[in-house]
Amino acid sequence: MTVHREAIVAAARAQGIDPNLVEAVTVQESSGNTWAWNPEPRYRYLWNVRTSKPFRMLTFAERASEEPPLDFPALSGDRDQEWWGQQASWGLMQPMGAVAREHGFMGPYLSELCDPAVNLWVGCAHLAQLLSWAAGDARKALAGYNGGRGNYAAPEPQRYATSVLKLYASFQAVHP
Repeated sequence: MTVHREAIVAAARAQGIDPNLVEAVTVQESSGNTWAWNPEPRYRYLWNVRTSKPFRMLTFAERASEEPPLDFPALSGDRDQEWWGQQASWGLMQPMGAVAREHGFMGPYLSELCDPAVNLWVGCAHLAQLLSWAAGDARKALAGYNGGRGNYAAPEPQRYATSVLKLYASFQAVHP
């Protein structure tokens, strides 16, 4: 059982998800560490915080660049922090910053995703959306959580799903 069990239960139930599944994702993703952070510079699904839609397709040069395009918006501070923040996973459930923006997180700084309540809200909203997309198939939804909807059948997301499902079974034994 993680130290955040009560917060996990509340967030999971608010989204209609089994708390044991959320706890399994949390343990797999961050080992329950609220401060977990992982930059993923090849991740290029970005969200436009001004239009609430996916950011336009990047050119080849923009994909290769470490600098955000001039038209890439930020809510606060400079474009660099939003650019890199969207390309990192944060906190307990490790949602990507861009995914948090897509789910309506409008905090000025993506580092707020390290707050357990915010993180669990975003992570559970994303997982609930994936469970709906997968018609309740937890394996498919978990693979999509790890690799994206377009890459869920790849070997790495499938291994991730297997690992989370093993953790899920162990949490179900403790919290039937």
